[in-house]
Amino acid sequence: MAISRRSLFALFIATAVIAVAPARANPPAEGEGAKVDDQEVARSLTLDGLVFPVFNEKGALKNYLFVSARMLVGPGKDPWKYREKGHFIRDALIRASHRTSFNLKGDVNKLDEKLAAAECLKAANDAVGEKDALVSMTFTQIASQGGVH
Repeated sequence: MAISRRSLFALFIATAVIAVAPARANPPAEGEGAKVDDQEVARSLTLDGLVFPVFNEKGALKNYLFVSARMLVGPGKDPWKYREKGHFIRDALIRASHRTSFNLKGDVNKLDEKLAAAECLKAANDAVGEKDALVSMTFTQIASQGGVH
């Protein structure tokens, strides 16, 4: 059986993703002060590369916040079930971030983590159709574009 270049390339990409996934599941980065519990990481859904727009009361775009986060799966729930629905969860989070600006009042460069976590958890649980499927959200990286003029 001959292997096509396309199949070989797909195999290579799949292998790379599997090899990199555990390393990406361990944020926060060194020096951020948060301690990561391996059991918590095993019961969580990692959400890297989220982009939250920041807008003012009139709806004018002011900035973008680039976020990586981890959502903890509720006790007794299967994390793989929610990881498989990750694309629906991501879509729900992005939609929520377009309805509500997640910045701290008066600062377009800072994320209001409490507000963002509450809105994102509600959106994620709605997306999977279960109450308390995902119970907490931790932000592992937050960066700001610096303001849009």
